[in-house]
Amino acid sequence: MMSASLPSIDQITTFLAVVEHGNFSAAAKMMNRPQSSVTYAIQKLETDLGITLFDRSARLPILTTEGRALVPMARRLALEMRTLQRSADSMAQGIERKLLLAVDCAFPTARLIAVLARFNREFPIVRARITIDSLHAVAMAVVDGTATLGIAGPVIAQFPELASHPIGMIARVPVAAPDHPLGLMTGPIPPEAFREQVQIVMANASRHPRQRMFNSPEGVIWRINDMGFKKNAILSGLAWGRLPLALARADLDAGRLVRLEAEGVTDSDWCRPLPMHLAYRRDDILGPAARWIRQALMDDEGGTLPGTN
Repeated sequence: MMSASLPSIDQITTFLAVVEHGNFSAAAKMMNRPQSSVTYAIQKLETDLGITLFDRSARLPILTTEGRALVPMARRLALEMRTLQRSADSMAQGIERKLLLAVDCAFPTARLIAVLARFNREFPIVRARITIDSLHAVAMAVVDGTATLGIAGPVIAQFPELASHPIGMIARVPVAAPDHPLGLMTGPIPPEAFREQVQIVMANASRHPRQRMFNSPEGVIWRINDMGFKKNAILSGLAWGRLPLALARADLDAGRLVRLEAEGVTDSDWCRPLPMHLAYRRDDILGPAARWIRQALMDDEGGTLPGTN
């Protein structure tokens, strides 16, 4: 018995078109081809494989048992061929093979994942390495080449070698656990009460001084470079601090956190949104993939990032 010949991608595509559209005529219309061309492609595929794919005894063609068995394999093959073609096209266009992205831990995860999901569909062969860090560490990763792009806050302005674009604002709220001494207070809290409690802030990995949050007596400050740890420390009642609203919202709604008010401090100072920027080296020529990420993130320029207000 002779082995079946390997089908062409055109035969596979035509076979799937008939399966999906129910008959040869509809498949031909969708493919903008004569029906005779579709009929010939299916007959040639059946001859090459040595099996009958469609029962043509009824008004509409019906998949045979062998035809049904081949459908999932044909779909996988078509997907692989499309991926191969897109990969070859990407290489021909000079698309970079890797995206190195450093992201401030305050940036909304949902927003980042949504952009990366679209990115993956546009650039299936580009591998991504995403580093989550805080404050100056993100900017320094771009400066030293560890990252091609960085998503960071206002610290970007301290690095003249970086170009940047605004990509939105992150709303932040001061919070504590409901059983924390500050959380138990009602109404505006006097500044001296904050001095008696541990405040947890994001660590500054730079020699640049950290700007104080507001004009009040400063108490004990603990620094950490992990946003998840910071949130858990606040939830446990160990400390108080500011969190991105998107990160704190569910716990505020559930009563696991309470929002703090400070006496004598305006809301604009107390809850000032954090501006975010997309940064890259001024002397770097961004490839198509990096430019795509830059444009996608700049789409929210001048607004509050989704899910944070």
